[in-house]
Amino acid sequence: MTIEEDQARFLKCVGEPTRLQILKLLAKGERCVGELASLLNKEQSLVSHHLRALKACNIVKDEQEAQKVYYKLTDVRLAKLIIYSEALMKELSLCECQEVNYGRKESKRTREGQIRPAS
Repeated sequence: MTIEEDQARFLKCVGEPTRLQILKLLAKGERCVGELASLLNKEQSLVSHHLRALKACNIVKDEQEAQKVYYKLTDVRLAKLIIYSEALMKELSLCECQEVNYGRKESKRTREGQIRPAS
């Protein structure tokens, strides 16, 4: 498998809205399935399904503590990636085809293709 194929598999795995929500919560620290389900207002079985997929891609890992299983990110850089990707979506005009504004300020493109904030 090439690095590009691995990257595509990774992006496909994290490119689901519920999984991104889970990763944003895990970026703040480890949590058990019940906590995640409650915070996301989703069924525990659905959250478990997404955690299994993230674990299969080695994005999250779990630790058994007494009766609970806690999940956390396998690498702190994954938290940074999630935070940075959210910032990019808010700051840049990405995915304009969806005509979505994530609370970002309007921007104008310069002749060089650079984006500068509107005044």
